[in-house]
Amino acid sequence: MLTNSPYKLELFTAQSGFLSARLVSDDEQVIHLHSIVKPENEARFFDSLTIWGDKIILLGTGLGYHSYNLLCSCQKDVLVIDYYQECVDKCISLLSESGCNFQSISSLNTDTGMIVDNFLKDAKNVQIIKHPASYMANKNFYDTVLGVKDFKSGTKHTIGKVLILSGSFFLQEEIKNAVKSIGLDTSLFNINETDGILDYDSKLQAILQKEKPDLVISVNMLGFDSMGILGDLTNKNGIPVVVWFVDDPRPILLHQKQFIKNNMFAFTWERNFLSFLNTCGFNKAEYLPLATDPQIFLPDGPVLRRAELGFIGSSMGRRFLQNIADKFLYRKELEPLVNSIARKLIAEPACDLNKEIHETCSNVYNDNRNQTWFQSYIIHTASMLKRKMLIEKLIPSGIEISGDPQGWHELLGMDIICHEDIDYRNSLASAYRGITININSTSCQMATAVNQRVFDIPVCGSFVLTDNQPDLHYLFEKDEVAVYDTPEELIEKVKYFKKDSDARNRIVQKARIRILGEHTYSHRLRQIIEKICM
Repeated sequence: MLTNSPYKLELFTAQSGFLSARLVSDDEQVIHLHSIVKPENEARFFDSLTIWGDKIILLGTGLGYHSYNLLCSCQKDVLVIDYYQECVDKCISLLSESGCNFQSISSLNTDTGMIVDNFLKDAKNVQIIKHPASYMANKNFYDTVLGVKDFKSGTKHTIGKVLILSGSFFLQEEIKNAVKSIGLDTSLFNINETDGILDYDSKLQAILQKEKPDLVISVNMLGFDSMGILGDLTNKNGIPVVVWFVDDPRPILLHQKQFIKNNMFAFTWERNFLSFLNTCGFNKAEYLPLATDPQIFLPDGPVLRRAELGFIGSSMGRRFLQNIADKFLYRKELEPLVNSIARKLIAEPACDLNKEIHETCSNVYNDNRNQTWFQSYIIHTASMLKRKMLIEKLIPSGIEISGDPQGWHELLGMDIICHEDIDYRNSLASAYRGITININSTSCQMATAVNQRVFDIPVCGSFVLTDNQPDLHYLFEKDEVAVYDTPEELIEKVKYFKKDSDARNRIVQKARIRILGEHTYSHRLRQIIEKICM
């Protein structure tokens, strides 16, 4: 036997009169492989799957109900693999009239490697169909049979094709443009076009086999699944996976940390998260700042509207914060505590918020999930208060806002000039070009990092006055950026730069040269490839 299972198979008759099955451990833990009512109905949950492989592997079979409709009259070569020989026999018996050519493996076989090798000979596309309950109960057995091996660190990788996990999300179009700009092929795996975990598994297998990517890229782990399928498939095939975090990784990893594999590389736009990411199981974690896409932010083009002073962005107000509050056991009576810590974060951006939460909130939340989302709620409350304070100070200077009108009116009243939301890829450049002085306020989740405005605005030929983030001085020379440290200094610099157009233009031109030379997404993609190919 290849491996011992902690479970014994028990067959019994379901309420419908059909045979069903369960697994029982010595300590009486029970896993039901099929329904105790109507196990024969299981096939309908697999109706969305299509058969695309020229050879099929049933990996964990139960009694075969799930594959009955799938394999009916398909006349394929099928390898049936289940830990329990009795399940193998029942499955093949059920499917005997399908026209398929069956081979099989159970834990009783000693020549599994030879059987698998012979089955895969001359195969073009091999489709693996898992019976989830059977597979998860004895996962080590199935991985051993198929010869699953971990991604090898230190192996040199040649990158020719990049697969981007997509779904109408931030940065995906920019990464796709960058891949093409450096001469690589690209393909997209759109998670919005998958129908549940089974369809996700099938379509991901298909695209990995047919497109044969050398690298997979995800922003904020978009496209990762709830069962670790992405990690298993890419790790088995030796494909590196890059995750670029452009938001706080701690809430994102609450449910994904268990699926991190050695073939995964983390990049983060905020260097303060590196120590955390290095504890999460990634092959390595690297700092990677944001950038711009010069194909989108052109210096010439239409102007949306003219304004002397403007800010484009969300208020991060009530609706935004409520979305975070809904993710944990939020209590309204915590608001004074939230505001107290948030205001301290604004005053002392480098303070240790984790320590602050531990010291003041340990009697409120004792579990990681609630503490993580509570921390996120505090950070984004701080961002909201910071933006509100800055914009409020600039109302007498005639500032106009674009984006989130409802949120801004709730924060600052109906008298503030606030325009509609602006589409990032289609309208933002024309909006920036029409504003003489663009104000930037960085989110408080970014203790050192800079956001996209400091790259996007100068590249499209406009001027930005930004809060003084530490990474600015790593990315730019002193005469390439205009910064403020306090609301009072912001007001004074607004007055100065309104009068001195030559000073504005000098900064814009120098910043634009720097950004086009060092800070486009093409540069960032080359940095990613360099790091994982070292």
